[in-house]
Amino acid sequence: MIQSDNGLYRLEKTDIKHLARVAAEAFRDDPLTVYLLQGDTQKAKRLPIVFEYYAALGIKYGQAYASSPDMEAVSIWFDTPVRISFWQLISCGFPLKNLWCGFNYFQRDMQLNNLCDKMRDQLYPFSNKYLALLAVAPKYRMQGFASKVIRPILAELDRSNVTSYLETQNLQNVNMYRRWGYEEIGQFNLPLSNISLHAMLRKIRKDYHGGNSSSISLQAE
Repeated sequence: MIQSDNGLYRLEKTDIKHLARVAAEAFRDDPLTVYLLQGDTQKAKRLPIVFEYYAALGIKYGQAYASSPDMEAVSIWFDTPVRISFWQLISCGFPLKNLWCGFNYFQRDMQLNNLCDKMRDQLYPFSNKYLALLAVAPKYRMQGFASKVIRPILAELDRSNVTSYLETQNLQNVNMYRRWGYEEIGQFNLPLSNISLHAMLRKIRKDYHGGNSSSISLQAE
């Protein structure tokens, strides 16, 4: 793990399991996770294995950052449009890790990913920095760690003239992202659920001072 000049930690392959545990813990009781699991609390224990796939994807083919080596908060970003080959997906554990919570979970998860792809293609089919995941470990919530892991990157995006896009299903998170400059540009409903996905876009803000004077490279390796 390498410490960047602005205090964030760029996560590496050796951090995949730790990142997966943090993300699984953060999203264990999230309405979207409950929807994917269909209330099966026993399978919830297997979530870290599923998140290992997404952690590997972010670390290998995107950019993953943590607030510190303790990973109080973590974020995963991709340059869009995302171009990841089928063999690269396999190298991250697809589909075996995705199936760890059962075939029904896998099927709903794939439908969700397809819906998110459809939203991006329809609402903002332009190059941008995609925030694929923001997770805060439960014991560190409401202590400013989400802001710590996000603001320096947003400041660098502004310096680089790059927009940012995300989806969230949590209305409380919608308000949080608005404070960081994101605006809602669309909404999709998940089939057979009461969950709505909110698409949000953050345009370039020259008046934003979310980080310090040091810079962080956001180029994919």
